[in-house]
Amino acid sequence: MKKVIKKIFILFIIIVCTSTIIHLFVPFFWGDYTQTTKILHYQKNYANYNTLFFGGSLEYRHIHPTVVDATLKKENIQLKSFNMGVDGHNIIQQLRDVDGVLRIKNPNLKYIFISLSSEPYFFKPNRNTAKWISWHNTKSYFNAMSILPTLEDDWAIKGRYMFYYTMSYIKNKLFFGIVSNLLQSYKDRADLDLAYLGKNKDGFFSYNEEEKLLLQDYKWADEFVLESNVVYKNDKRKRDSLTNSIAESFKNSSKLQKVNKAELNVLLNLVKKCNKKGIDVYFILPPRARTSYNFLLPLYNALPENRCIELANPLQYPEFYDVRYGYNFHHLNLEGANLYSKKLGEKIGQLFNKNISALQ
Repeated sequence: MKKVIKKIFILFIIIVCTSTIIHLFVPFFWGDYTQTTKILHYQKNYANYNTLFFGGSLEYRHIHPTVVDATLKKENIQLKSFNMGVDGHNIIQQLRDVDGVLRIKNPNLKYIFISLSSEPYFFKPNRNTAKWISWHNTKSYFNAMSILPTLEDDWAIKGRYMFYYTMSYIKNKLFFGIVSNLLQSYKDRADLDLAYLGKNKDGFFSYNEEEKLLLQDYKWADEFVLESNVVYKNDKRKRDSLTNSIAESFKNSSKLQKVNKAELNVLLNLVKKCNKKGIDVYFILPPRARTSYNFLLPLYNALPENRCIELANPLQYPEFYDVRYGYNFHHLNLEGANLYSKKLGEKIGQLFNKNISALQ
């Protein structure tokens, strides 16, 4: 029995040492083709950019850097931005994305924008995929473990997701069940679809463009994109229900006293870290988020006012909830994204000018 235990222990040490060495050479983004495409592009062209937008689909599909930059140019503000948003990325992944991208030394980088649209929960069917497992590290694990227990949900839910994060972290560290995916990812790099950088190569790719690409080149693909558009256009009751619930959160925002301090601290620590590198961090509260605004609004209101941009209130920005500008329940179409990007550029300009005035 002792010999068996000793052999198991030695085998475990070998596995840990081997995986540790592999992690030194394997990039954190290898499991996601869209993110791989974006980061490899940024690695080659980082000197062209002074601004990065991070987030999930609400950024990837909504923020058009070419429009944002053109809007700010009229105010004599020179932003050269790139959209780092990736479908499905929650706040923990966004923070990991920032840490990973900052390893690419870019002396021109001045501004980072973070989306406030999620908590540590994630789409459960992703949890055993290479896309989900590949990016985890010790810091991201502890970020998740610090926030999850403080959420106002049943412990059955929080405990389940804490278990998911724990298992994903272990699988990442040991490359458990994903070695073949890792090897395949390197083979597939030669065939990365640059369409996902967008036609302006700025990282923005609307769902209208996605739909066109699926119909032309990927007819085998999941029909979620196409179906979600049809259901959205036909289900007025659900559209109105989602918009009304968000509007109610804003109407009652003064009563939403409880801020999630764990997530707030993680965000404030990011601000401090980036400030030391000479990078200013700003936060955007976007429209159509899946996460309840009862959770997001107190968080937004607790952050420094001079670092925050809000475009989520249906009472103030009804156009972002108008069916004419929507693609599905949580995303804008191309026309809506361009409208949103123009307004975002205007808000950034106002904030920057206000901050400059405050220093004078």
